[in-house]
Amino acid sequence: MCGIVGFISNEIVNESILKEMVTSIHHRGPNDNGFNFFQVSNKNIFLGHTRLSILDTTDHAHQPMVSEDGNFILIYNGEVYNYIEIKEELKALGYTFESTGDTEVVLKAYIEWGNDCFSKFNGMWALAVYDKLNNKIILSRDRVGKKPLYFYKDNEKFIFSSEIKSILKYPKLQIKPNFKKVYQYLSTNYRYIDIDTESYFQDIYQIPKSSFVEIDLNYNIKKKKYWALKDFNNNQQNEAAVIDEFRELMIDSVRLRLRSDVPVGCFLSGGMDSTSITSIAYKVLKTPIVTFSGITGEEKGIYDESDFINEVIKDTNAEYQFIKPDPADIFDTVDEMLDYHDEPICTVTWYSLYLIVKNMKNANVPVVLNGHGGDELLAGYWDHYQYNFYDLRDDNGLESEIKAWHENHNRNMNEVVSSQEMITKIINKQKKEIDKFQNYSFIFNNEFKNKYDLNIEIQSINCDSLLTKRMYKELFFETVPASLRAEDRNTMAYSIESRSPFLDHRLIEYSYALDNKYKIRNGLGKWVLRESMKGILPEKVRTRKDKAGFIAPADEWFRTINKAQIIDMLDSREFEEIGIFNIVVLKELYNEHLSGKKNHQMFLWQLINIFLWYKKFFIKKNDE
Repeated sequence: MCGIVGFISNEIVNESILKEMVTSIHHRGPNDNGFNFFQVSNKNIFLGHTRLSILDTTDHAHQPMVSEDGNFILIYNGEVYNYIEIKEELKALGYTFESTGDTEVVLKAYIEWGNDCFSKFNGMWALAVYDKLNNKIILSRDRVGKKPLYFYKDNEKFIFSSEIKSILKYPKLQIKPNFKKVYQYLSTNYRYIDIDTESYFQDIYQIPKSSFVEIDLNYNIKKKKYWALKDFNNNQQNEAAVIDEFRELMIDSVRLRLRSDVPVGCFLSGGMDSTSITSIAYKVLKTPIVTFSGITGEEKGIYDESDFINEVIKDTNAEYQFIKPDPADIFDTVDEMLDYHDEPICTVTWYSLYLIVKNMKNANVPVVLNGHGGDELLAGYWDHYQYNFYDLRDDNGLESEIKAWHENHNRNMNEVVSSQEMITKIINKQKKEIDKFQNYSFIFNNEFKNKYDLNIEIQSINCDSLLTKRMYKELFFETVPASLRAEDRNTMAYSIESRSPFLDHRLIEYSYALDNKYKIRNGLGKWVLRESMKGILPEKVRTRKDKAGFIAPADEWFRTINKAQIIDMLDSREFEEIGIFNIVVLKELYNEHLSGKKNHQMFLWQLINIFLWYKKFFIKKNDE
């Protein structure tokens, strides 16, 4: 795992600034760095790299990596887990290799297959190849966008980097806040900030996931997707075969992500997803694994899942660490996080996970596996049951599913009625899915609200299942992109590589083609995972009916520990200087939270983020 920086420019940039651009993301790769600066057709081209050594820790994997004939130069952030298989294919074509890792494989795969190579990769990546033969730079990101890659373009330059802060080091860039993104973040429950490639900074964008981009020396850009989930209708498959096939895919996904020349650990929450990964590593692949778990509060089963975690630790004989974040320094910690994130952070969950990662730094475990994507592949969220009920509306099994859901989760039956009414209105275009979440646009002043109020609608995949359509939106535009961005910044802040077995593209393709009944059955989600993990997971975890997720009691923190800080924020000159809020209305909202009449935890977290982000990047800069 690493960080990459580069540009094509009419301007000559001082060498010290080039190095500063790379140094600014040194946390992504503290083990080595490299620079390549040259001129072509009166254009200045720079490629920089900072390296976290995971595969082949020797100098043979140094970057920028130049081909033997000098025609191709690669800078690369990520891991292609199937590099061994691709390497054998290239050897059969006559290629030889000096290194034992994946970087040289990526370079020679591009030399052999060009842009078609990206479809062969199973992994996560953000990379740049300078193609001397065609005088162009090719940028590519992995299928779900685990690895970040931002760019800035005008008539005189094209700059790209793993993180925005590096782009901001380029001389004389006049960067302003992207208030459209601020509006999306604060008014729509964070879920709709990834419906486009814009960042929170004007004129800085992300390279699209599942895509590659070609930039010539005149700054012309060509974009092309190399992967997409195709439209499909779910099929009724043979049950035993589905369970076996899913199990084998799951095991192989974990197997590939255990490839490393350094120690590997696992985030362990006590839920189905992280437990499956930990148990497969130990029981099936015979790889003992170190686990890292967080306790965010006192209430068992909500903020403290240690009962389930201990079952897994005992069952897998794992080395383990329990970490309990301290909420007292939440403002200072968010300010510190923004030094690495550059953009506001989606939910308070990532505050707690940041503190866990910070405590992992001294554990000497540079690689961790996580369970991201399991909910979006296999129906793990509460509202997924409601979409499944809608899909079953003409089915004889609807009544029994609703009854099982009610008994298993002790949910209010009125939830079914209200949810079905909402879904019907969404289907009939009377409502949008965004209407399911509380709209906080009333906290802005009228001028700002009128300027940025948006008509948001996300396109989904074409299939018969409403549940599948919902999960598709979450995978590509909502929960997964936000989580992957936060996960990358949190872990890379402390030079730790995080890998996601559930986001193996083979597992995504297989899961999305499954009928609903393999995801939700008898009132429980993740049915196929539960069945395929028989004999692998502890039964207490495999059959658990509740779902906590990794959450924190921020609603109470914001009423007590952080109360004075929030009041000071709302009264501050810096907050007023942002110039977009109706502060009187905001204070009324906070008093409503303090009284316990409503829980505005999510919004208050986001408000704190926007304030500290704006103060860090814009107010301070203007004062200077």
